[in-house]
Amino acid sequence: YAFSVFDTNNDGTIDFREFLLAIAATSQGSIDARLALAFDMYDISNDGLINQKELAAVITAMYDLIGETDRKGNQDPKILAANIMTHLDVDGDKRLSKEEFINGCKSNEIVRRLLVPNI
Repeated sequence: YAFSVFDTNNDGTIDFREFLLAIAATSQGSIDARLALAFDMYDISNDGLINQKELAAVITAMYDLIGETDRKGNQDPKILAANIMTHLDVDGDKRLSKEEFINGCKSNEIVRRLLVPNI
């Protein structure tokens, strides 16, 4: 998901300059800027909103990255995405705006640690 955000020239590869920009962007800057970048990476459809399906896909990808195999019950990515959506979706449209995502991650440490662990 992050690939399209960092492949700035859209050539299908991450060159060294894009790689360095990616490292800098994810490790520096204000909390809001880093959360905004995370939102952009998770907005798979690139429509400015994160829906429950996109959120579940991100959680699944994170589980794959860290080797998490217990995905039953409340740890199921679909259930977890639904629970997160319930807490962060302030306007009830079943999609997260960038503002809802940033505010939700800032106010809910558990969600922030799951979705943006490096902040």
